[in-house]
Amino acid sequence: MQNQQEELFNALIKENHASIYRICRAYIYDAFLADDLYQEIIFQIWKSITTFKGKARVSTWIYRIAINTAINFNLKNKQHQHISLPDFMQLPYEDTLLRKQEEEQQLDHLRYCVSQLESPDRLIISLVLEDRSYKDIAEITGSNINHVGVRINRIKARLLKLMSTEKENEF
Repeated sequence: MQNQQEELFNALIKENHASIYRICRAYIYDAFLADDLYQEIIFQIWKSITTFKGKARVSTWIYRIAINTAINFNLKNKQHQHISLPDFMQLPYEDTLLRKQEEEQQLDHLRYCVSQLESPDRLIISLVLEDRSYKDIAEITGSNINHVGVRINRIKARLLKLMSTEKENEF
């Protein structure tokens, strides 16, 4: 029984690793805290695996655990700030490629702007960025498909505004 549970757990984590980490980065701007949140989500999945009844899809169940854990984690860790490191302290992945640095800065800027959204909006835009269908998003968030479409359009507009406002503030 224990071996089956471990195998199932390992398969679930392997299959959903990227999605879980994207949720972490959507809810936590700081990469180190996001890693801590990731570990907490993995722990919560492990604790809950025996209670999964199969009424929802496994991915939906994992998303709900991840979102609830992220919300609780944020409540416990209010002290984290949404301040990025100065450019000279950021280590690029590839020193020789200026384009790679610019892409990383743009991605970091997007993460920062996503982190400024309200919690339900962060969830929805994270699911959109994962190319989830409106149906999946509606199921995960407990909404209907039409409402999800309207929310996505409003969130995108808010994100664009945040991104342009933040860019203007840099200069």
